[in-house]
Amino acid sequence: MKAFLKRWRTRLMVIAVLAAAGIAWHVTHKPAPPPPPPSGIVALADIAQNVQAAGVLQAKTKVDVGAQVSGQIQTLHVQLGQQVKKGELLVSLDPELARSDVTQAEASLAQARAQLDSSKVDAESARRELARQRRLLSGQATAAIEAEKAETDLAKIEAALRGQAATVARFEADLENRKLRLSYTRITAPMDGTVVNLPVQAGQTVIAVQVTPVMLTLADLDTITVRAKVAEADIQSIKVGQTARFSTLSGEGKRYEGKLRVIQPVPERAGNAVFYNVLFDVDNRDRALFSDMTVQVDIETGAVKQVPAMPIVALGERDNKDGRFTVQVLDADNKQTPRQVKTGLQDGAKVQVIDGVKTGEKVLLAPPSASAASAPGA
Repeated sequence: MKAFLKRWRTRLMVIAVLAAAGIAWHVTHKPAPPPPPPSGIVALADIAQNVQAAGVLQAKTKVDVGAQVSGQIQTLHVQLGQQVKKGELLVSLDPELARSDVTQAEASLAQARAQLDSSKVDAESARRELARQRRLLSGQATAAIEAEKAETDLAKIEAALRGQAATVARFEADLENRKLRLSYTRITAPMDGTVVNLPVQAGQTVIAVQVTPVMLTLADLDTITVRAKVAEADIQSIKVGQTARFSTLSGEGKRYEGKLRVIQPVPERAGNAVFYNVLFDVDNRDRALFSDMTVQVDIETGAVKQVPAMPIVALGERDNKDGRFTVQVLDADNKQTPRQVKTGLQDGAKVQVIDGVKTGEKVLLAPPSASAASAPGA
């Protein structure tokens, strides 16, 4: 019996010790207070608002040089990628057929001029005969019918003379036209540029009957035009004169900059999406940019310096009537107070505060929506 009581006494002592230890641990290890909610500070900052758009690089000036006459390509005087100056010889067509046409036109013109000269001699003779008949008639040495016949002959010759003069003029115009066609066998550069397309080769025959065949394409690569596609939702914030920037995939981080010069009013559609093309130019005299490169364009639609700003994730729901956002402002005890805030520009991370909160105030980040806050267990 004594042994039994001894065992129970030992067990009670162990239980008491464990209970005391538990009480001591609970007293010395109080649960940590909940962490403060994530918050941000309203502070002065610079904000640049941008609209992003996908862009394609193109030569500002691009000209297809064609053949205005048919013929066989005799010589190509340029190569793909070659720089040329305005007036420089690009392609020579076989000129023999055009030269033969010029020779025939010259012969026809010479024949017409000879006939005109012959008619001029006949007209001068007819004038002298008419003058003689008039003298005889005044002295009653000839009949009136002879004088009338001389007048009729002169009128006929002068009429024929006018017709032959017109024929000579027609042959002169035809000769000039054939000389012009002969000059078309020498195709020259209409502008300074680079040969960016050369679809023909020597010995090839080109036919310029209904469609002008393209011999080569020249492009002015000193200036590159960027064609950026702006989404319909952003186009109203885009204005001519705004600054646009981009960098290429292989440009080692170099940023190119230009001013918007054109907003094309007719949109392009890609499925259900609507895009508007905006154009701006950049200098490319170092030839670092190539046609048809794709780039990501940032168009600066507004910029402010040292204005009150807060993290954009602090914005709550927006009021559809006045466009203000609900923001939860935290006091020193992290108690939340809703405010209606009017915002301005934003850069994706920060948003400009026009009124509603002041510099130095603390705002709750990622506030719950009204529907989430009112849900059971929120």
